[in-house]
Amino acid sequence: MSVSRGVLQSSAILALIQLFQKSLGFVSTLILARLLLPEHFGVVAMVMICLMLFENIADAGNEHYTLQKRELTAEDLHTAWSFDLLLKSGACLLLILLSPLLADYFRMPELQQTLQVASLVLPIKALQNPQLLQFARELNYRPVLLLSLIQKLLAFLVTVTLAWLYPSAWPVIIGALVSALVYSGGSYLVCHFKPRWQLQQLNAQWHFSKWIMLRGFIGFCRFQADNILVSRRFDTAALGGYNLLRELSILPAIALIIPCSQPLQAAIARDKTAEGYRLRLSLLLLLLLLLPITLFAMAYPDLIVSTLLGSQWLSYSGLLVPFACFFLTFCLFDLLSNATLATGRSKLLFWFDLWSTLLVVAVLVLIPTAALLEMAWLRALIAILTTLALLLLLQRHCQFDLIRLSGLTLPYLLLALGSWQLTELLIAERPAQPLMELTLRISCYFSAYAITLILLTLALRHRILECQQLAQPLQHGLRWLRQRLEH
Repeated sequence: MSVSRGVLQSSAILALIQLFQKSLGFVSTLILARLLLPEHFGVVAMVMICLMLFENIADAGNEHYTLQKRELTAEDLHTAWSFDLLLKSGACLLLILLSPLLADYFRMPELQQTLQVASLVLPIKALQNPQLLQFARELNYRPVLLLSLIQKLLAFLVTVTLAWLYPSAWPVIIGALVSALVYSGGSYLVCHFKPRWQLQQLNAQWHFSKWIMLRGFIGFCRFQADNILVSRRFDTAALGGYNLLRELSILPAIALIIPCSQPLQAAIARDKTAEGYRLRLSLLLLLLLLLPITLFAMAYPDLIVSTLLGSQWLSYSGLLVPFACFFLTFCLFDLLSNATLATGRSKLLFWFDLWSTLLVVAVLVLIPTAALLEMAWLRALIAILTTLALLLLLQRHCQFDLIRLSGLTLPYLLLALGSWQLTELLIAERPAQPLMELTLRISCYFSAYAITLILLTLALRHRILECQQLAQPLQHGLRWLRQRLEH
């Protein structure tokens, strides 16, 4: 099998795994939102934040380490497995010891026991067979496919069933343990390698892994600082509502948009002489997708929340407006970061991540917020400013013409606004059922936007190079559709 074919097949398998996991995760979140209270989600959010912190600190970076090695030996796999188990077992023990202090600090008495049980996820994950690392190196993801599907499905069934029978934070914790146990145990059914305790290559891996751990900690601070402050300044229910709405807003980004934008990074890296043009075109493509989604979420927060989560979450629906802005910057920041790496400026990105994270944490800590909505808007504003800063930094090094990008984006923004106004005119009377109303508005809004986008792009293709590039797949699609209709 050729390398290119192997990459394509591996990408398809990974996409299938991720699509299934994220779809099931989305359905699980919607079901749990109707079974559990905001207070329960607050405890779960705090447990997951603490777990994420210690998991990032104890991340040995095994996959990155094994992928970059020219030759992978059995000693490398033994060391990777032993080192990961050592780090995560230590993190688990430390988390158990600190759980009473963390429960007192965040004023959540129920956090102590849930955190002690949930911490077992760390060493259980570390026990998975290290031959999975070799499979990833060989682009062989078939053994992982069925295992991942079974893992997610069993965890979903256990979590939802227990939440229906015993509504509390515990079903989510038990579901996480089941997920880790199934994957680690199942890895020994699909792998024949028998790991043993060995630290022969520890020095070489530590030299590599310490930077992975540092970058993971920086990323955690950037992403979770607002959640930690919400837990300190507001009650547990407020944390549950804040965290759920934020996770809901970025779920489309994590599940679909960011994975689909990965080829754009390869396109930017392919031709260094045209990196400015390719970056501008990639940003334009992403903005054409993000702008209508962001505007729709900002226009109908109550409708979206009441339909997807239930009326008990309506008091938090206003948070969806600033989090829609956060969603936009979240996707753009990921593409800009990947573009910075693709153009060979990893050191620049590291220092930007470090200083911008310190700034994010400082601003969130120093500026008082009396209401949950104020905190959400502050977080969104910081995200907008840091994304703009990275955009300007990349403009300085790549010269992708930010002014031209703004001019190209403006007409499509007006199309999104016009589609929203048309939707308001056509659906003046609200249907009795929220689900029916949401379906009608989504259909009308995105159909109007898609049609006007195609017409505008085709109209400008002879005058604007970027529109000519965008029009090519549209023309192929229209030609194929016409041929189908004729036959």
